[in-house]
Amino acid sequence: MNVALLLAAGASTRFGSPKQVSSWRGEPLVASVAKELAAAGARVVVVTGAHDALVRRALQGLDVDVCFAERWAAGPGASIKAGLSAVPKGASAVLVTLCDLPHVTREDYRRLLEAPGPLAAAAFDGTVGAPAVFRAPFLERLAALDDGAGARRLLQAHRALVTAVECPAAALDLDVPEAR
Repeated sequence: MNVALLLAAGASTRFGSPKQVSSWRGEPLVASVAKELAAAGARVVVVTGAHDALVRRALQGLDVDVCFAERWAAGPGASIKAGLSAVPKGASAVLVTLCDLPHVTREDYRRLLEAPGPLAAAAFDGTVGAPAVFRAPFLERLAALDDGAGARRLLQAHRALVTAVECPAAALDLDVPEAR
């Protein structure tokens, strides 16, 4: 089983309002990304934090699991660990992605999930990063991240094992409202 952790816990300080629920193509951003992940064949776990109630409301009616990261303010590692606690036993792969990557499509997610090896990551602008897929033994290492560290550190430390999947859309994040 493939599981996707959709990180939607941040306070959106640069955005100026709860980015997770901002309108993207007529629906809340978090719902749009969750639908793409589900269409790629992943069981979706949305990790909330700063705007928990708003994000939960935006996801009503979708077949997703929602997990609150109590320590979300400590950093992305804390959110990833909270999300991993909600991953069903027997998951063969965990895809970690961010709420603010709405240009990444279900086809991009499928290619990442189908990529060989223990690690696969989106390749863009000469680097690799989110969205990224982790398989054993890296699921355990993902669970051991420092609270303040993101998964990129793990990808960089094991670059030789990362299958790079071309995904230029991953370079287009929404950090400010004008980016929509």
